[in-house]
Amino acid sequence: MTAATIEHGTARTPDGVNVAYQTSGHGPALVCCHPMGWDHTVWDRHRPPFSRDHQLITFDQRGSGASDHPPFTEGPNSAYTTTAFGDDLRAVLDALKIERSSLVGFSMGAVAALSFATRWPGRVERLVLASAMASRLPQAIIDRARLVEKVLAEDGIEAAMDFYFSGKLFEGLLADDSFRERFESIRRRATPHGFQGCFRVTIDRPSLVDQLHVIEAPTLILVGQRDTHYLAEADFLAKTLPEATKIVIANAGHPMTMQEPAVFERHVLKFLR
Repeated sequence: MTAATIEHGTARTPDGVNVAYQTSGHGPALVCCHPMGWDHTVWDRHRPPFSRDHQLITFDQRGSGASDHPPFTEGPNSAYTTTAFGDDLRAVLDALKIERSSLVGFSMGAVAALSFATRWPGRVERLVLASAMASRLPQAIIDRARLVEKVLAEDGIEAAMDFYFSGKLFEGLLADDSFRERFESIRRRATPHGFQGCFRVTIDRPSLVDQLHVIEAPTLILVGQRDTHYLAEADFLAKTLPEATKIVIANAGHPMTMQEPAVFERHVLKFLR
């Protein structure tokens, strides 16, 4: 499949953060939201098939990639909150004058997708939640997260990212040469404050469960067969969200888009059609 032509732009959020976005293809709008520790390039493998029948929109969440990396502060006035992540997504759609779109949220990206979908449900055509959790994260994940922040404070951003991606959640991805090459590029663009801000939104955030009832869009729940902490959450989301369908992807853990990219694409495109 030929490479899709990518156009770049910048949107500005209500709190003054510049959000870098990328578009390709034509058709109904489809926004893909990236996971923690990455940026829009996680979708490069999927851009050609997703752009074939859609206007594919990707963006760098604040604290990631080419978007602004605001300073990280503790407390309710932090630039990094679930609300702010949803605002980033809305700013991109507003800049492109798109009222309604389908959303794909992968891991941390599901936080942005849910933040948007629970506040502006009428703007969501279809919703895909991959490796997603609306609940507060299990304590086992939170406990390890404290160690990641300790490494960040003591040894810096490169060591922290190595430690984060060496966890059980990512099942040895760092040993894969192709992943490692892409990872090194991402790591060079990372900042300690951006990483910590995104990390807090991913790990140490309030539950979104009480807001789920307002979501109107048909929803696809994708979870990896080996994604132990997320299987029960996928069941919960499938029972809670209206018109929800759950699919378990065999031979995959949390990073399903990297482990089973063709299977992931097939399920997403079938759902969108």
